[in-house]
Amino acid sequence: MDHPAHQHQREHLHSIERTRVSAVKRVFWITLGLNWAVALAKGLYGYQSGSVTMSADSFHSVLDGSANVLALLGLHFAATPADAGHPYGHRKFEIIAALGIGVLIAVSLVEIAASAWQALAGQRPPPRIDWVGFVVVASTMIVNYFVSRYESRKARELDSPLLEADSHHTRSDLYASTAVLVSFLGARSGVQWADGVCGFVLVVMVGHVAFSVFRENIPSLLDAAVLDPGRVRSVAGTIAGVQNIHRIRSRGTKWAVELDLHMQVAAQMTVEEAHRLSHAVEDELRAKVPHVSDVVVHVEPAMVPAKTGS
Repeated sequence: MDHPAHQHQREHLHSIERTRVSAVKRVFWITLGLNWAVALAKGLYGYQSGSVTMSADSFHSVLDGSANVLALLGLHFAATPADAGHPYGHRKFEIIAALGIGVLIAVSLVEIAASAWQALAGQRPPPRIDWVGFVVVASTMIVNYFVSRYESRKARELDSPLLEADSHHTRSDLYASTAVLVSFLGARSGVQWADGVCGFVLVVMVGHVAFSVFRENIPSLLDAAVLDPGRVRSVAGTIAGVQNIHRIRSRGTKWAVELDLHMQVAAQMTVEEAHRLSHAVEDELRAKVPHVSDVVVHVEPAMVPAKTGS
C-alpha cells in the first residue's frame, strides 16, 4: 500500500504542476497574438516591396506563431496525469514540443536560403524600400525584444524548457530583423546584392538558434543525468542509520526529477526499520532537493569486514 504522506505529496506536486502548466499556457497565448500581428505586418510590407529578406523574416514570424500553437498542444498533453500505460506521466511531451520548435526553425532555413539565392542570381527584382519599411521593421524589433525577454524570464520562473526554446525562437526573429534593416540600407544605397547576402546571414543566425534548441532538449529525451550525485549523497547521508549511498541515478526534466539510489544499512536491521529509514531518506531528498517528483530507494545490508586470521 502506498504511504499516505507520499500519496498526499504526489497529489500536491501534481497540483503544482497543473498551476505551472496553466501559467506557461498563459504566456504562450499572449505571445501567439503578438507573433501573428508581427507576421502580418512583415508579410504585407514584404509583398508590397518585393524584399527577399522581409518576406523571409515574415515567414519566420509565421513560424513563431505556429510554434506557439505547437507549444500549446504539447503543454496540453504534458499536463495529463500518469496512468497505467505511462506511469512516469506525460511530461516529456513538453520536451518533444520544444524539439518540434527546433524543427520548424530548421525548416525555415530552406525557404530563406532559396529566396536569398534567387536574389543573388538576379532572378528577383531589387526591393522597393521606403520609410514605411524601416518603421515596420523597427516596430517589430521592439515587440520581439520585449516578447523574448518576457518569455525568457517566465521560463526561468516556471522552469519551462518549452518557454526557453520559444524565447530563443523569438530572439532569432530579432536577429533576422536586424539583417532586414541592413538589407534595406543596402537597397537604398543601390547595392544590388545586399538583399541576397543578408538573406544568407539570416540562414546562419537561424541555424544557430535551431542548434541551441536541440542541444538544450535532446539530453532529456536521452535520460541524461539531471542531479549531481555528490549533492544527493550529501543530503541522504545525513540521515542517522544510513551507512552508504551509491548507484545514484537521476533523469527527467529540470522541473520533475526522477531519482533512484542504493542505500546500505546495518545488516542486523529489520525490514520494518529499513523501510522507515528509506522513507526518511525520501522525505529528506524531497525537502532539500528541488523538483524531485519520484524517489526509489533500494536497501542493501552493509558489507561486514572479514575477520583476519590470528
